[in-house]
Amino acid sequence: MTATPRAAALPERWFRTLPDSSGLERSRVLARSLIPLAELDRHIAFHEDLLGVPASLRMPIPDFGGLELAAVGDLLLIASERPFTPVQRRTAYSLIVPSLADELTRLEDTGTTVLEPVESILPGARARVRYPDGTLAELVEHRPQPGETPRPPSVPEGRVPSGVRVLARRAVPRAGFTEMVELYEELLATAAGPRGRGAAAVGNVLVVADDASSHEGDEGDEGVRVALLAPDAAAADAIRQLVAEGGDFGQDPARNVTLIGGTRAELWNADDLDGAGVIATPAGAAYRTG
Repeated sequence: MTATPRAAALPERWFRTLPDSSGLERSRVLARSLIPLAELDRHIAFHEDLLGVPASLRMPIPDFGGLELAAVGDLLLIASERPFTPVQRRTAYSLIVPSLADELTRLEDTGTTVLEPVESILPGARARVRYPDGTLAELVEHRPQPGETPRPPSVPEGRVPSGVRVLARRAVPRAGFTEMVELYEELLATAAGPRGRGAAAVGNVLVVADDASSHEGDEGDEGVRVALLAPDAAAADAIRQLVAEGGDFGQDPARNVTLIGGTRAELWNADDLDGAGVIATPAGAAYRTG
């Protein structure tokens, strides 16, 4: 009798609620936060409290520069013991895509350039691209490892979602706002949601008219790359209270708040986007069942 080969053991702490991204109806855009590995547990706990949802994945990837990844809501925490490379720091978004090959084919006519070709990694496969506006994005296709099954999130008793969303922020001069919204509708194959006060959500990217920010794509200042969208003014006030009591958290008189580890974020609420509740469903929630 021939013995059945055993599946290789996954790294300790590894779990995914959705190991196979092929069932996603569309790509899921994640904002990114680069942090030291020693701070990962603290950052996960903070964002679980902020969003009221548990982490949906945690993936130590020892053969890829010693990285460990975790996602809470639509924020990807990228932790490493080593210094991050310039290209890692310039990359603005991570996208979980249904099919990497299909996504790269679809982007061919958009002016997108492939900077790093497809390579296999423990979660599945990845590539890095430059969008026509100069922004760098990492595209990742998730596929299950042998024997891996979805692990439902562990929700502590009494925890309820706060309704706060994390979005990737893309600043653009006011004169180019409409064109940038149209570009991201094409890049993400998603129609823009309601817009107001110089901002529009395209999927999980918030395009913001901001003449004061750097707009030089991958060569410019990293700037504020994260936006928090609260469902109402009360939730926005609760975020301000949280950051005011959090030690190294803080806020300025405008929309900006500084979160754990010095991450800068721009705070919005639904009223700012004229009924932004229409876009309150996280991008990853759309999933084909057949």
